Amino acid sequence: MNDKERLISVKHHLAVLIRRGKYRVPFEQEYPKRWCFGGVVDPRSQKYFTPAGAWDFIAEQLEEAGTTIAEVTLDKPAGRKAFVLKTSTQHGTIYVKIHFGGKGDTVIGRSFHYSEQG
Repeated sequence: MNDKERLISVKHHLAVLIRRGKYRVPFEQEYPKRWCFGGVVDPRSQKYFTPAGAWDFIAEQLEEAGTTIAEVTLDKPAGRKAFVLKTSTQHGTIYVKIHFGGKGDTVIGRSFHYSEQG
């Protein structure tokens, strides 16, 4: 399996877990996060995201055939792989960073904000 095929498979796995409600935003110090859903406008409704709406949006983006994700290596926890998704909207580019938790049975949310904010 080449890298492109692997990332398509990862997108599918992440989306399925989110649709099944297998996600969380961590509170532990070893998982720093910037999850600012309430400050980001949902391009579907033009209202600010709710917690559930943010996850639904992420799943929708992952399910889109043309959406691409990039793999990055985290500093905390050191060496863990995460996946970045960027979606351009009229209000700015929504930056999302997520990774698998546990034994790959959960999605951990680390970033959800406009990319212009850092």
